[in-house]
Amino acid sequence: PDGKKKAYVHLTQEIMRLIIERENARFGKDFQTADQLRTQLTDMGVTLHDKTNTWKAADGRSGQIPKWAELQAGQTPEELAVKQEPGDEPAGDDPDALPIRQLVKEREQARAAKDFARSDAIREELKAMGVELFDKEKLWRAASGLRGCIIGYSSAGPLDMEITTLVAQREKARQSSDWDMADMIRNELKNHGVQIYDKDKVWRSTE
Repeated sequence: PDGKKKAYVHLTQEIMRLIIERENARFGKDFQTADQLRTQLTDMGVTLHDKTNTWKAADGRSGQIPKWAELQAGQTPEELAVKQEPGDEPAGDDPDALPIRQLVKEREQARAAKDFARSDAIREELKAMGVELFDKEKLWRAASGLRGCIIGYSSAGPLDMEITTLVAQREKARQSSDWDMADMIRNELKNHGVQIYDKDKVWRSTE
């Protein structure tokens, strides 16, 4: 539908507006504002990859972070939004991550039911797919570079223990400037109804 497409384009423009503001702040060495804008974008489900000058949203849309020359040329968010990766509709989650997430969840449910034979079989299945599980850290990593959280022990939603472990892992990632990991954890928790408030150093479940 046309309205849906308009809303999609409008959101891309809003993302570009915030990215441009952040780039201007970075070039002006106003790192506090740049960090606030990064947080604002993260809250919208947008992950920034400064090394590759790209961004990716939780709904699958992605694009380029504008170069300084483009900013100096006075390009508007509307013009830059048009240049972003084409696609009429959000592409959804990373397709490669979906089967992994499903198996990780199934394994957690098998562990909760104390069905260790099933849990071990799924671990082996994931291993054959090149996926390594880190139960203590509540994280998984694929050979392709994909990463995700281990959540799903309880069908009622994330356990406090899962959340506190992941919040601690995210803090660790932020301290070592691994922003991709920090954003991934924040986004996965958000998808499970958990909001992190960095300023207050608290998390709240909306479930």
